[in-house]
Amino acid sequence: MKMAALVAVKTAALAVAMNYGVHVGSSYAYSKLCVPQTVWDIAASLATTASPVCTFLLSTMQVTQSNFAVVITSTLASLAAGALKPV
Repeated sequence: MKMAALVAVKTAALAVAMNYGVHVGSSYAYSKLCVPQTVWDIAASLATTASPVCTFLLSTMQVTQSNFAVVITSTLASLAAGALKPV
C-alpha cells in the first residue's frame, strides 16, 4: 500500500511541476510577444495584443492559475480535515 501512495505523490508532484512550467513559459512568451517593450512598440501592440497567440497565452495563464488555486485549496482542506479527525 505504501508503494501506491508514493506513486500517487510522485504523480501529483509531476503534475504540479508541469503546470508551473506551462504557467511560467506562457507568462514569459506573453511578456515578450504581447507586451510592448519600448515606446515604439505601443502602436504595434494594438494589433498584436488581440492576436490569437496572445489570447491563447493569456487564457493558458488563467487556467494554470486556477489549477494552482485548486491545489492550494484542496491541500488546506485536507490538512484541516486531518486535524479534525479523532485520534
